Amino acid sequence: MKTFILVDKQDITRLGISFLLKQLDIHVEVIEKVSTQGEFSDLLEKYQDAVVVLDLAFSDFLNLNAVIAFHKRYPMVYWLFFSGEINDELFYQYCTNPCFSFVLKQCDFNEIKAALICAVEGHNFICSSIARTFLQYHKEVNDKKERLTATEKEILKLIAAGKSAKEIANERNLSINTVVTHKKNIFRKLEVNSVYEATKYALRTGLIDSIEYYI
Repeated sequence: MKTFILVDKQDITRLGISFLLKQLDIHVEVIEKVSTQGEFSDLLEKYQDAVVVLDLAFSDFLNLNAVIAFHKRYPMVYWLFFSGEINDELFYQYCTNPCFSFVLKQCDFNEIKAALICAVEGHNFICSSIARTFLQYHKEVNDKKERLTATEKEILKLIAAGKSAKEIANERNLSINTVVTHKKNIFRKLEVNSVYEATKYALRTGLIDSIEYYI
């Protein structure tokens, strides 16, 4: 029997998910309320193939870093992100992972029902609204990615890893001025203005691994 763990401060959401699972006549155990990260961790230790239905915006004890850490520790846990909006960094890293699904709260009943069924069966699900956004973004990312040279991509990885211009220069056997010039060109091509924005791009395109970055 599959266990669903609901992590959302909104009573209406937890009650709604429980109601839908009953309507679908799916034989599951539902844990409707979890109060602390310690309690949540104990549940994952007990139910290592559980389905976690989560809205990061309505959780007092889970954030992006914690989700990534828990996923690394419990790789068989299935995560269904059921939110008003989706965290971009999380989505672009895990949208093809069979243990991660994404559906918006404003989706219609049929899509939410399909997401719950996929959760029970262990299949990846992305609602149509998010899928459209992803396809558009993927096109834009590919267009930008093609603008970067191989050297610029390598330097971007080092920038995103927190390396300074001096450290990159030493590692790549380049002058600091050359590294600074590459950095300016990378920012211009990606249309970003900060290391933070460049790092987000590197995360989304898989140039750096999110688990290594956050932990």
